[in-house]
Amino acid sequence: MLSPSWLYRHKPAGLAIALITGLSSCAHAYPLSDCASSEVFSSRALAQNLSAPVSVQSESYSWRNVAIAGMGFVTGIAIHPLAPDLVYARTDVGGIYRWQAEAEAWVQLLDGERNLYSIESLALDPNEPNYLYAAAGGSILKSTDRGESWQMVPLRPENPVAMDGNGDWRWAGERLAVDPNNGEVIYFGSRSDGLFKSQNGGVTWEQVTHFPSTGVPPGGLSFVKISSAVEGDGPVSDLSTPSIYVGVMGEGVYHSDDGGQQWTLLAGGPDALQNPQQAAIAGNGSLYITTFTSADAPNGGVWRYWQGAWQNITPQPGQNYSAIALDPQVPDRLVVATYPFSPEGLYRTTDGGQTWRQLTLQVDAIDWWPDWHLYTLMGGLAVNPRQPNQVWLTTGFGVMRTEDITAQPARWCTPMANLEELVVFSLRSPPSNPGANLFSGVADMDGFHHQSLTEPPKTTYDRGRFGDTTGLDFAEADPNILVRVGSSPGSGGRLDGENRSAYSADNGAIWSTFANVPAGAFNGKVAVSATLQPNGKPVIVWAPQGDVYPHRSLDGGQTWQRVEGAPNRTTLQVWFPNQSLASDRVNGNLFYLFKYGEATGGSFYRSVNGGASWQRTVTNLPDYWIHKVEAAPALEGEVWLSVQDHSLYRSSDAGSTFVPVAQVDTALTFGFGQAAPGRANPTLFVYGVIDAVEGLFRSDDATSLPGDAAKATWVKVSTDRQVLSNITYLEGDRGQFGRVYVGTGGRGIFYGQPN
Repeated sequence: MLSPSWLYRHKPAGLAIALITGLSSCAHAYPLSDCASSEVFSSRALAQNLSAPVSVQSESYSWRNVAIAGMGFVTGIAIHPLAPDLVYARTDVGGIYRWQAEAEAWVQLLDGERNLYSIESLALDPNEPNYLYAAAGGSILKSTDRGESWQMVPLRPENPVAMDGNGDWRWAGERLAVDPNNGEVIYFGSRSDGLFKSQNGGVTWEQVTHFPSTGVPPGGLSFVKISSAVEGDGPVSDLSTPSIYVGVMGEGVYHSDDGGQQWTLLAGGPDALQNPQQAAIAGNGSLYITTFTSADAPNGGVWRYWQGAWQNITPQPGQNYSAIALDPQVPDRLVVATYPFSPEGLYRTTDGGQTWRQLTLQVDAIDWWPDWHLYTLMGGLAVNPRQPNQVWLTTGFGVMRTEDITAQPARWCTPMANLEELVVFSLRSPPSNPGANLFSGVADMDGFHHQSLTEPPKTTYDRGRFGDTTGLDFAEADPNILVRVGSSPGSGGRLDGENRSAYSADNGAIWSTFANVPAGAFNGKVAVSATLQPNGKPVIVWAPQGDVYPHRSLDGGQTWQRVEGAPNRTTLQVWFPNQSLASDRVNGNLFYLFKYGEATGGSFYRSVNGGASWQRTVTNLPDYWIHKVEAAPALEGEVWLSVQDHSLYRSSDAGSTFVPVAQVDTALTFGFGQAAPGRANPTLFVYGVIDAVEGLFRSDDATSLPGDAAKATWVKVSTDRQVLSNITYLEGDRGQFGRVYVGTGGRGIFYGQPN
């Protein structure tokens, strides 16, 4: 994710970033071919789940990402030296991707490994293209088939090693390194627990107890580099490489010339305030590093260590530096980048840093990327070993590539097909025809009016402004009326967010920002009445984040009235994947609210007068901060509730009573969609466990049956291997039967539909 807030700089007045079209350096920035829109799970073919019991049938679905192209920090990139089209990207919340050159698209490699999407580090075996290593979740993951399958080994099972692929210094590294002369030897530098080593290809690990430092947290050991040469001599042929370098935050660089038996802090170089960030070793043994002091007083640098001495080769003082990449064919050619990045933040040298050229970027950006997209987080740089003029870089918006780094300006394309990393806060699918069938609320860049599922959107709601949309709803009587709530970070970041909520009467084409909002109101959830008032506007009920009590508006968000009887603190922070507030989809006077954490457990509240006043109707419901309330379309008084680790609960009397739905063991989340052909009742999608089977399910008849819907039929539409990432929200398509949208916490939005 894109954080903290100081990493974002807006474009200074008068500075233009060149955006070009028809770029010749990349065949397609976002390819339109069948390959480009190929199954996001193409490396794990979908199939019917034949292990499901008779009570749960299976239906073959196709699954793809909704095309957005970006929306997350790609923290690193690596190209295999023996297979120049074999490119890997690591992300802070979206897992690992492998580039498919023939399709000009990415393949996600961790959708089969739940809860391992925050990648601490990535490493290639330089002599074996099929081998790939990653650090995540306190473990080391190893693949021998380019990420198609994984073996996972905890670094220290009895006391897990801390990793934080979404934390500060996640752009440093790589912390994981494979010995170029002996692939059985692998090192990992941790954030707080020192140095670890494997001597059997990652099968077992031991701490290097004689390594002299753990570094300053939260960075700790920032990189490990193993040289294939020793002070300019040719490659060694010993069982392992003697020369190893480890960057240590707050201290400098430690070196071993005897295979890690003894370590020496290299003196005479950057001082202890210049925290080592990334490093590269040339074929002649030269070590190049970048350093970072602080965001408030940037004075990092670029340094070269060669023949026992340091040399400061910083291109421009007064900046911090992070990403670095060498031309594997010419030791003196390298590229470095500042942190944060900027259009002036890329430098190249052809003489080992004696002179530098500041590079100018012309970018064929994704349409919705804001004009300040180069003022962002900087991840990694990589030079293609077979095409040394081809350079890749990664930022807080995604991946860029130039075919000719020597050009001035260099032209960069944005190869982003299938690399989707956004965090979803809300999804809505109005029954609009014509019009968009999907609206999203996301972290960092507001959200999108998805007029196509296969082409990225043209713009965000606020046309490039940074911010979050945490709640969305529409009016059933006129689905062109939409409301969104959210915020942009204040001086203290998201903790004191500034309101950015708005109203649209034209299917999201134009938004009018709420005026005169309640004091302190931002984020939270919103519900819009099913019917319209005589003034042509719906009733809007807003339950802001934190301590602010719910309010309602009768004039499209221009003025607000505090409601009576409704609790506050139904959403305590932006990252909670919950939906506590809903409107009835038929009766415009009915609104529903769930409050977790009360003395009597979860409690349900209802308003029968357009949100003006509320009464608590049910207590002692399941109680957890991950939950969802949603009313079923076309069925007055039909409101359902899911609470994580509990069953799905149904009320057919507007929340007066609830019954658990039969067969549903647990429901993480759910959503309603278009009725099946020949039926009038909405379909129901549930992600959870039904009859002891875990997955994503659809029922075409559950909402037409009474009470606990014990006779409902269910079909499983996901497979055992395809776990659909870390699901946060479900939304059925209101215009197309069987289609369902899946919002995730780092893999964007999936959509599935029957084959």
